[in-house]
Amino acid sequence: MALDSVDDAYNGCRENMSELVKSRYLNQERKANIHFNDGWKLAEKRAKADEGLEKEQAVALWVYTSSHPNVYADFNRAVGHGKRSYKNGTFQYYSLHFLLTTAIQILKEKQKSHMRTYRRTKGTYDNIKVGKTIRFGRFASASLDYNETISFGDKTCFEIDTHFGADITKFSGNEAEQEVLIPPYEKFKVTSIHKKEDEPNLWCDLVYKVESDNTQSKLNCAVANKVH
Repeated sequence: MALDSVDDAYNGCRENMSELVKSRYLNQERKANIHFNDGWKLAEKRAKADEGLEKEQAVALWVYTSSHPNVYADFNRAVGHGKRSYKNGTFQYYSLHFLLTTAIQILKEKQKSHMRTYRRTKGTYDNIKVGKTIRFGRFASASLDYNETISFGDKTCFEIDTHFGADITKFSGNEAEQEVLIPPYEKFKVTSIHKKEDEPNLWCDLVYKVESDNTQSKLNCAVANKVH
């Protein structure tokens, strides 16, 4: 269940956290992280506010989806294991986490509630069984078309029915991927497991089919309420 992830959903504290991001965290974190700052400056020139998003949220989506400079890899490692640092004030990406999360939430309001998406990986996952509840525990990129993300791998893959992920294609640094971004706090129930050795035409060696099972935000407003 990715118990160490930064899973703040900002329910009930979005305005407070927005104030903190704009007055403190964004500037601090850009000064402290050259890759983040470079990515932000580049994205500011390309991203456009639209569909209810503020400029900073559109920029954050571009930063996350752009491969040059690569910010998302370090960011998602921090999100996946950053629970303690998030609570004690040493997390490096308060601003990016907040802006991505709220961008997803705002875009989702105008999109269909259910999306079938596909996520490819090159790794393996242990102890995933039918009936088990899982979280990705980080921002999970999926696609509306599994053929668009072949380069991401064909070892272990997921067919994901998400209720909280949002289509960010319009704001992505790579529109061809038809990307849906799933927040760290969404839970999923494993409904079936498929293997290529049993199904030769399967699109990956191993495919887990998962369905949304609501959310879990252990860190909801942990920073915004503490500071205010």
